[in-house]
Amino acid sequence: MCEVKWIKITINMFDNRKIKHIRKLPEGNNMVLIWIMLLTMAGRCNSGGFIFLTENIPYTPKMLADELGFEESVICMALKVFEELEMVSMDESQLSIPGWEEYQNAEGLEKIREYEAKRKSAQRERKKAKAVGVFRDSRTNLENFVAIIESFPEYQIVMNDMELYECIKEWARYKDDKKPKSNNHYNSERGIKTLLNKFVEEHSKYGTKAIVDIVNESIANNYQGILWDKLYRKLPQKQSVYDEWRNA
Repeated sequence: MCEVKWIKITINMFDNRKIKHIRKLPEGNNMVLIWIMLLTMAGRCNSGGFIFLTENIPYTPKMLADELGFEESVICMALKVFEELEMVSMDESQLSIPGWEEYQNAEGLEKIREYEAKRKSAQRERKKAKAVGVFRDSRTNLENFVAIIESFPEYQIVMNDMELYECIKEWARYKDDKKPKSNNHYNSERGIKTLLNKFVEEHSKYGTKAIVDIVNESIANNYQGILWDKLYRKLPQKQSVYDEWRNA
């Protein structure tokens, strides 16, 4: 995704009926300020409207209160009002802004549209996989990978990074298409989780782009497995998101 340095706010923002309604509520002006601050935070995260501290650490109301300088009760009230007015979405503690494109600069629109299309496609795949359980040997690699990522909280970091998620799905599709099936089908939940844990571990060390590049190279060369050793030789490790959180 392109880096977002600024967001768009229309000059008639305060004529918006939702904003007018909010301003008439108790703490209304503070809630409008919180709304603008959330928009800038979403721009900083640059993840299709999602707002988080790091990729695997979502904001709690207390964390937002501390960062934005408001009482936690005011933050909770604002989030409740925003959700009722469909200005934010809070799905399993993940805070996001629907219709995020409205606030994007023109240069980033096309990439964000592509991102949103992939995100919605991933949501449909997750719902489909979740409906039939976690792991089933009769399903494709792709279906099992999606089901496991959706079902276990340790893979929330994957769901928060659409590029990483698409990369993992591309590997699963590649293994589905590769012959013979007996050598390329992941036949246990444990086997898939082992690989997913490897993705998460190496992502924390090297970042999304490095993982995508090494997976694409492995597919292009028709390899049986992912060239993790080549990744180690190519790039230095980056500071992990856990270290970033501890050092913040």
